[in-house]
Amino acid sequence: MSRASMTSRRMGRAVAMGGLCLGVVCMGRVSGAWATENAPPSPAEQRIITQRVTALPVRERPGVMGQDMAWQMTTFLCQDAARSVLVHRGAQPHRFFLQDDRPDSQVVVSPALIEGRGQYMPATGPMRWVAFTWSCHLDPATGHVVRFDVNPATRQGREP
Repeated sequence: MSRASMTSRRMGRAVAMGGLCLGVVCMGRVSGAWATENAPPSPAEQRIITQRVTALPVRERPGVMGQDMAWQMTTFLCQDAARSVLVHRGAQPHRFFLQDDRPDSQVVVSPALIEGRGQYMPATGPMRWVAFTWSCHLDPATGHVVRFDVNPATRQGREP
């Protein structure tokens, strides 16, 4: 079975269960974890999101389009930049989430800034999850990430 069809099957199962699996990074709907976004995406950001959704198999699109805009922007605009930053910090490349189970987990502050909370599994050491807060800085004119910042969370799960 080809890698593309395996990924497509994984995504189909995840979407059917209310989430999305990109590679092996799964992001699903968690009760109460979705922010009401304050700002819509720029035209360039919306174009990228639309292209990414259109590239999915037709049967998977409704599940993805049913996610709120904060989730779509985080997943389609910020996730790849997050991966490289988190791996540099010691995370496994496919074991991170850019969300948690609390309200306002992902907030679109403006077309230039999305903020949130997440967790990753370290590549070394015992199996555990490391909480962090993040900021995804975007160029609204291009829809590309300018910078992705990660800060460790305190024990209470709030920013330091």
